[in-house]
Amino acid sequence: MQNLTRAPDLFQMLDTYHERTRLTIVQLHEEYGPVVQVGPRTLLFSDPAMIEQVYGNRSPLPKSYHFKPLRHELNGVVYPNILAMESTKDHAAIKRPIAGIYSMSNVTKSERFIDECILQFVHQLNKEFIVTEKPLPVYQWAHYFAYDTIMKVTASVDFGLMRGEADREGMFKGLHDAQKFRSMGVCMPWVFALLKRTPLAQVMIKRMGSFPRRARELIQNRRAQGKTTTKTNDREDLLDQLLETKEKFPQTVDELVLHGYATTPLFAGGESVAAIVTAVVYFLGKQPSIADKLHAELQSSGLQMPPQWVEVQKMTYLDAVIHETLRCFPLGAALSRRAIPPGREFVLDDGRRVPAGTSVAILGGATHFNQDVYGADARLFRPERWLKEPTESPEEYAERLRWMNRADLTWGAGDRACMGKNIARCEIYKLVATLYSTFDIRLVDPEKEWKLREALGIKQEGVEATLRFRPGASLEQLQRAK
Repeated sequence: MQNLTRAPDLFQMLDTYHERTRLTIVQLHEEYGPVVQVGPRTLLFSDPAMIEQVYGNRSPLPKSYHFKPLRHELNGVVYPNILAMESTKDHAAIKRPIAGIYSMSNVTKSERFIDECILQFVHQLNKEFIVTEKPLPVYQWAHYFAYDTIMKVTASVDFGLMRGEADREGMFKGLHDAQKFRSMGVCMPWVFALLKRTPLAQVMIKRMGSFPRRARELIQNRRAQGKTTTKTNDREDLLDQLLETKEKFPQTVDELVLHGYATTPLFAGGESVAAIVTAVVYFLGKQPSIADKLHAELQSSGLQMPPQWVEVQKMTYLDAVIHETLRCFPLGAALSRRAIPPGREFVLDDGRRVPAGTSVAILGGATHFNQDVYGADARLFRPERWLKEPTESPEEYAERLRWMNRADLTWGAGDRACMGKNIARCEIYKLVATLYSTFDIRLVDPEKEWKLREALGIKQEGVEATLRFRPGASLEQLQRAK
């Protein structure tokens, strides 16, 4: 028999305010079991076997009303947002015109944009931290890289964060607090609606409005050039392709939908990449032998710099390191809730029927450490768990890997899985391969624990590293590759 407990919505909001949502949910599952009731109408699951029922592609459940606070808004106008759209039908309609744009085969056509940003990043790391021998604040600079890169991929320009040409402190000032405010609203949308017109809420909404505002400027500037695209024979940015959807799908893509399309990568495309890269540096800094093993694989492969996706996707230990990082550092803090519609049967393992109108959700922090799936050492960072063990048959390894991948909620699951995951994966694999081929990266204080800050996602504080060029590596080599 699975256990249920109650935790009022107000407690969830307070947990979000104190940035302990993920910790609380994991603790509730540890105390009460694989099914936990939070608030009057929300059930949480920790059993990976429930992922298909909650998030599966077959007869997908609609998103719950809790997502209303995540809608993009500018000057009182709400832009259709694929992240927050509740209706399964409406979501499918606005997803269809852009699904191919986010495929990996299409993402690699714009790989040069990522390469340019990686080269710029390495150049700035040399200038700011190797020449000066200063410690690198990892998340801060990973944040600069991630937002400059997604801007470059989106519109062929960057924010200038890495070069210091932008207001590094002011451009994203208050963004974490604004996202935390929205995340609190997800817990109690009716409270968010009541508070929405208060002066403090208006400040938060205005901060979040910087993303749709920038997207609108990008579209206007592109059109002001007297053409709707800057496409060349060998590459095009996302904005080119998004503008084309308005011509190809005029009945679906109006001006508001187009602005929503352009806003989404700017809003969602930076923070996750920054957090994952920081987590790689942190985990490998805690276990330098893993960093050395990764470097050995990269060295033996003869990669060009920056490496291409077709090369790095074949690197088995690099893949294992990144998979293990994503497992040990689940990105989401906010619950991705689904609503059980009228007439839909949702039955628990013990036979209890869940009534229509109930929200259901699974947090990656609860499934990623399941010992039945990941082993008795699930709390340990060990990339080798993603590799075939000497005693395993190919069939046994394939089955074990299938279950580990099924329990992975890094990018969500089902029809609402993160559309931009291929851009993020391409950035992460290429950047990590470049950094650990080029630099010896060590934590300033390997004994120091990081501080995790929760909002919609999770970011880290207190991760500092020292850099020095690996023997045989130099900035000149990268410049020649450029």
